[in-house]
Amino acid sequence: MTAATLPPPSPGPDATIAVGFAGLGAMGAPLARNLAASGVPLLVYNRTQSKAEALAGPSVKWSPTPRDLARSVGKGVTLAMLSDGPAVKALLFGRAGYARGAPAGALFANLATIDPEESRAFAARLAEKGIHYVDAPVGGSTDLAESRGVTFYVGGEAEDVVRVRPLLERIGRRVEPVGGVGAGNAMKLVNNLLTIGITALSAEALSLAAGLSLDPKRTVELLLAGGGRSTMLERKAERFLARQYAPQFASQLARKDLKLIERAAARGGRTVRMTREARRLLDEAIAAGHGADDFSSVLEATLARAGTPTPAAQDAAPDGPGVDAV
Repeated sequence: MTAATLPPPSPGPDATIAVGFAGLGAMGAPLARNLAASGVPLLVYNRTQSKAEALAGPSVKWSPTPRDLARSVGKGVTLAMLSDGPAVKALLFGRAGYARGAPAGALFANLATIDPEESRAFAARLAEKGIHYVDAPVGGSTDLAESRGVTFYVGGEAEDVVRVRPLLERIGRRVEPVGGVGAGNAMKLVNNLLTIGITALSAEALSLAAGLSLDPKRTVELLLAGGGRSTMLERKAERFLARQYAPQFASQLARKDLKLIERAAARGGRTVRMTREARRLLDEAIAAGHGADDFSSVLEATLARAGTPTPAAQDAAPDGPGVDAV
C-alpha cells in the first residue's frame, strides 16, 4: 500500500504550527512520506541530502543542519526517527544541533528506541532552554510504517502529548500514552523483549522440528492453528520457510534493543535470562553476516548450532537439504 492509497487520516493538527522531521532511514522515510502525503507541510533534515530530496515537493523543504531545522520550525513540533541514543544526542546537542536553534516552547518528539534514562537526560537538558520533549518510540516494522499501521508508545507531560498526538495519528494506527518522559521507551523495551524473544523461540522450535524430520510448512501451519500461534510467527513464517530474510527490522537493531533491555533490567534488579540467550543468538546471526537482514535470521543461528548447512553451503552442496529443510 502506498502513501497515496492510504485511508484518510484523522483530523490534523493546527495548520499554523510548523512541523519538522529528522531522520529519513528505513523507518523514518515512510513515516515522513505519509505525514507529507496527509497534507502536513514538512521541514526535513537528514545527514544525506539525497534522501531528503527523494521527498522533495511543494510541501517538503530541506534544512542543511538540525540547528537550521529547529530555527525554521520555531515553536512548532519536530519528530525524529534515528537509530540509537548516541545519534539522538548528536542531533540534539551537536555543534549545529537542534538545541542550538530551537526557541523556548518548541517540542521535540523522539521516535527512536533508546534507553529510558537517556530520554530523561535529554529532556532535562532541553528543559533548561525551555524546550519540551516526549519519547514516542515506534512499535512495528518498515512494512507497517509504510501502511500507517505502527503503534506509538508515548511518554511525556500531558500537554505535550496533546500537541504531538494529531501528528502521530496521521502516520500510525494507535497512539498510546503510558506515563511521563521515559515511559514510552520503557514500554517499547518491554514490547521488544517479547517480540524479539518470541521470534527467537519460534526459530528454535523450527530447528527442533527439522531435527525431528517434520515437514517445515506443515509444522508452521499447525503451530499457527494451535497454542503455538503468535503474531510474530505469523509475520515471520514466510521468511522462516524460505530462509530468506528481507529486512523489516534489522538484526543489528534488534540486538541493540536487547542490550538496552538487559541494561534496564539490571538497573531494576530484574533477571532476563531468556532475553540474554536471544541476544546471543542474534550475536551469532550477525557474526554469520546477517546484521542487515531481518532479525528472523536468528533461525540461521539455531540451525548452525545443530550443524544444518546455511543457504550458501546448500548451494555449494546440491545433495544436501534444500531451503525447505528449516
